[in-house]
Amino acid sequence: MALDPDIRIMLDRLAQEQAAQHDEVTLAGSRLSYRDQYREMSRASEKPVTEEIIKLGTDRGDVSLHLYRPADADGPLPVILYLHGGGFVLGDAETYALQSARIASECGALVVFAEYRLAPEHPFPAAVEDALAAVDWVLAEAVRHGGDPACFALMGDSAGANLSIALMRHYRQQRLFRAVCLLYPLVDARPYLGLAVPSGSDREFASGYYLEFAETEYFAKAYLPELAMATDTRVSPVLAKDLGDLPPVLFYAAENDVLRDQGRAFAEQLKTAGNDVRYRCFDGLIHNFMQHAGISKASDAAFLEVCAAVRLALAGKGLR
Repeated sequence: MALDPDIRIMLDRLAQEQAAQHDEVTLAGSRLSYRDQYREMSRASEKPVTEEIIKLGTDRGDVSLHLYRPADADGPLPVILYLHGGGFVLGDAETYALQSARIASECGALVVFAEYRLAPEHPFPAAVEDALAAVDWVLAEAVRHGGDPACFALMGDSAGANLSIALMRHYRQQRLFRAVCLLYPLVDARPYLGLAVPSGSDREFASGYYLEFAETEYFAKAYLPELAMATDTRVSPVLAKDLGDLPPVLFYAAENDVLRDQGRAFAEQLKTAGNDVRYRCFDGLIHNFMQHAGISKASDAAFLEVCAAVRLALAGKGLR
């Protein structure tokens, strides 16, 4: 299917801006640019949402949790722990603020956004450790903030979806999660470190489709300073032998995305292992389509479809 026309306009504009960019790109500059672009393209919630910030002290430093709650909500709400994308290098609560509030509104949930430590300053497994600490906080403290940890889902995009997979495997025996929503996840870091053959989608969408192959190589090297880390199943869950008995999975992919093929293969692995998996690949869209809800009607429709499915899963109505 052809690329969504709204997305094509956005990609052409970004290409022109990049061509006109002459200054050296720094890490700080990349983080600021990602934040500005994400907010510019996001769509705000139509209903008021409150925000509360929690400083979660750990033995490795502070982790910020940003809590978003529909302002008119009564009683305990289902809880969504959201783990953000950005290659483990980019992204923070400010970047995702509009999206987080809208997810809270559309899902009727308390969204706990975890601002985990970023690479290269904090390489693997720092992000995994912080994600685990965020789960522990939800279980111990969410009730005090209007949440119901007995009705708990994970949601993550790209790198954050990778962390979500690590969490659902770690807490398998506790059966904590009603559902896990995976948005265009990284599930195999090896192709981006020269340890495995790139997939067809890696080659087809290597350049010009927002997330580029070279960019993914940079993220992998920043997050994984040692090559052997790429074979850790918390990083590349495609290598895991214990993929059975996991929570229900809502798995969303984009047609024009380097990560499409590895994600589709992993979804099949999950199904083969006996898990309840609902896989959906959106035609015409690209990586990070949740971000593009403010500039693409097709992306906005996908955003609403994802939230509706998460809401139903939290309500115990299965995967839709």
